[in-house]
Amino acid sequence: MRFKNFSFIFKLVFSLTILILLLCFKVSLREVGVTLKGVIIPWLLLSFSLHALGLIFSAIRWQILMAAQGDKVPLLFLIKSYLVGTFFNNFLPTRFGGDVVRIWDSRRYSHSLIKSTATILVERLSGILILLAFGLIASLTRIEMASRFPVIWLALGLGSGGLLLIIIFFFPLSQKFVESWPKAGKIETIKKKIIEFQKTGRSFRHHPARLAQALFWALLLQINVILHYYLIGLSLKISIPLLDYFIFVPIVLLLLTIPVTINGLGLREGAYIEIFGFYSISPAIAFTFSLIDVIFMLILGIIGGIIYIFRK
Repeated sequence: MRFKNFSFIFKLVFSLTILILLLCFKVSLREVGVTLKGVIIPWLLLSFSLHALGLIFSAIRWQILMAAQGDKVPLLFLIKSYLVGTFFNNFLPTRFGGDVVRIWDSRRYSHSLIKSTATILVERLSGILILLAFGLIASLTRIEMASRFPVIWLALGLGSGGLLLIIIFFFPLSQKFVESWPKAGKIETIKKKIIEFQKTGRSFRHHPARLAQALFWALLLQINVILHYYLIGLSLKISIPLLDYFIFVPIVLLLLTIPVTINGLGLREGAYIEIFGFYSISPAIAFTFSLIDVIFMLILGIIGGIIYIFRK
């Protein structure tokens, strides 16, 4: 418990430190206010509306993967669970904090915490796979931009490496390694849980059609996400080509998975300021771009919080 408290405090302090440094040395709040006043509202509303589409795409993907495990779950229940997860994402490290809530929710239908966890993991992997593909292909078409920011290749490398390690974890050879652990007390209990989790994850191989469908919806979802950010850019009169969003949006989203901040605060803003600087866009506009993203997530989080309160 002490470690968790220390970890949360560290991440909160780290987030606030980055934000304070940016506001002191990079960003003028007055300029941010001026930028917000000049926002084109129709583009902003259209951008926010894509969240509804994204929730539906995400829920369909999740429903397909749960069906592969033999669990039939109402789509509306999954959409509500996503919103509740968004509420908790606003307070937990990384954008995956709300997944814990979704794992617990889906347990109502799977009746297995391990099966629910494996399903959420496969769901997340499908999204990361699409993001990596977008980032890599788009980066290769804009080498001059990618060469300016080595962090692009770093993020793609870390993402690919993490994806590879997770895939290796589900290989039968990894299971044999776990089986070789000593048979004693708590180790034996942990070992059985890990092996069960590995077997559950590998069981998706027997449902290639379901996996293909999940990847299709993950593709639509990530295209929708990138269009969402592109529309935020249009609302701020940012003239960045749509193709370039396929480079830096996946990179920023991958960076936000690093568990060193609270929901990416500070890290997100710093990343956009550096990337937008490539296009000679002021830090104030970049910060406002990020601020709008945060506000949208807070609105969705409030909706999720209301759902969470009334379903108790």
